[in-house]
Amino acid sequence: MQWTILGAGAIGSLFATQLLRIGQSVNLLDTRHAQTPHQQLHPMLLELLDGSVCMCELPCIGYRDLSAIGNLLVTTKVWQVIPALKPLVGRLPETSPIILLHNGMGTAEWLLRHFPHNPLLAGVTSCGALKTDSKHIRHTGFGETWLGALNSSGEQCRELVPYLADALGHTAWSEHIGERQWRKLVINAVINPLTAVWNQPNGALLDRTEEVAALCQELHPLLVKQGFRETPETWCRQVLQVADRTARNFSSMHQDIAYHRKTEIDYITGYLLQQAEKQGIDLPKHRQLYLKVKALESTCTNE
Repeated sequence: MQWTILGAGAIGSLFATQLLRIGQSVNLLDTRHAQTPHQQLHPMLLELLDGSVCMCELPCIGYRDLSAIGNLLVTTKVWQVIPALKPLVGRLPETSPIILLHNGMGTAEWLLRHFPHNPLLAGVTSCGALKTDSKHIRHTGFGETWLGALNSSGEQCRELVPYLADALGHTAWSEHIGERQWRKLVINAVINPLTAVWNQPNGALLDRTEEVAALCQELHPLLVKQGFRETPETWCRQVLQVADRTARNFSSMHQDIAYHRKTEIDYITGYLLQQAEKQGIDLPKHRQLYLKVKALESTCTNE
């Protein structure tokens, strides 16, 4: 089966190399060059949890190589999704599945409008990976991966699950992928901006539980509107469990600030603020965090 990775960051590179290890055909869609030669190879070195390494070379394709695009796995930064997919509108074969697998929310609506006939899916993963340079990926932890359909055509793509399960460990189909996206969104909306502002690893939240609890309490009315029944205390425990499990890790938002990159704050906290405004709910603590991250972003990005 052919897989195409759009976004060779940490998670995209992890998925690519693990799929290749089980014998799948994998290529990378290079958005930087519209006419990337099909024969160009991108070397990758994957460092596994047991310390062993796996070296491989992945062919790069460009936007003109439409016949070479398989199951399109979109693992770019969320703010890159729409610009990266725009050149494929009206050109990508309608049989090609598109799988969104990124932090944050807010891109699915655009995807449904512009690729209405393609099988469309969303996914969430808690697999851990760190990209130390353009060719070196370190697998930092196993996790769960879930896929679910965004449209009726996407329902026909359950056959993809066993391949990802073989490559990654746990992968399963979810009939409620939107709910899983929201759960991850809440966790990201607490851990990511706090660690970015504090300039500390995820484990720092374990020493500042009052701030975590206050953010979860403030979000609770919005989560009730979304149909969740958990108490603020339950949400707080879930956030702290993730922080404990990933205590030594640095969040992606922290890393973006540290390396002078644009963050995903507009699609994480920004998305929550938009949804809250629609419901007439005020989130002052989250808005304050949002503004702090935007201030850091404006002073450290290369843009």
